[in-house]
Amino acid sequence: MNLKFNFIKNTLFFRILYILICIFCLFVFWQISKEVPTEGDWQEHLAILAKAEFNDDFVTIKNVRNFRYFPTEKDMIPAYYDKTYDLREIKKVWYVSEPFNEATFAAHTFLSFEFTNGDFLAISIEARKTKEQNFSIWKGMLHTYPLMYIPADERDVMLLRANVRKDKVYVYPVKLTENKNARLLLVDMLERMNELNSTDRSWYNTFYANCTSSIVRHINKITSNRISMFSWRLWLTASADDLALRVGLLDTDLPIKEAREKYFISDISEKIGDMGDYSIKIRRYLYPEDKY
Repeated sequence: MNLKFNFIKNTLFFRILYILICIFCLFVFWQISKEVPTEGDWQEHLAILAKAEFNDDFVTIKNVRNFRYFPTEKDMIPAYYDKTYDLREIKKVWYVSEPFNEATFAAHTFLSFEFTNGDFLAISIEARKTKEQNFSIWKGMLHTYPLMYIPADERDVMLLRANVRKDKVYVYPVKLTENKNARLLLVDMLERMNELNSTDRSWYNTFYANCTSSIVRHINKITSNRISMFSWRLWLTASADDLALRVGLLDTDLPIKEAREKYFISDISEKIGDMGDYSIKIRRYLYPEDKY
């Protein structure tokens, strides 16, 4: 009797296991076979794709985003411009971190490129969402949101985060081992943007294709294996600034706690407001001893 009962129990277990394996395989196949959508009822600030056109030492970017969000983030005032940048004149690279709602584990990160003529170009890597979608870390693990690169004015991406969302925003100077690396980094990011918008559409992923891990891939293309892609800080992104400091990517000798205090700009941004020389004034506060 016991033998018969054990046989039935074991048979039932394997049947359930078989069903679960089949369901899992079907789910994986469904995820792999999902195509990245090219059309959708996109959220307004994610609707327009940009394009970079290269001409020797110059790049013209179509649709640099320059939205305003007033009086709330939902009250968007759309604006774009086309601009040509001289790739020989990149003066500095900045690393920006915005922890989510005072979170200690997740943050949005992006880069901004400063040019000698006073221009600033931010490149924000984001999940492209439709109007009925909200961002979810969990949904971001699946094929839910297309990956997109947004070239933007700092008065868009930084004012939104510091002045409208009231989040903490940190703007760190990046240490370049060679001056040419700034150009290589920007060109690689813009070329990837063009690919995503045309020939190689890809999915955002919370773990391996988020804002921070995507930046790291570009850095590692310039300096091979500079940062391990297996670092937990690439998906617990609020600690990514600490990782950048540890591997020598931030141009400061301060420990991370003091660096965060020095390069915190939310209060400064509130004081400045929406000014034409917003980016320059931010740096004047960060470096009062320099002539910005």
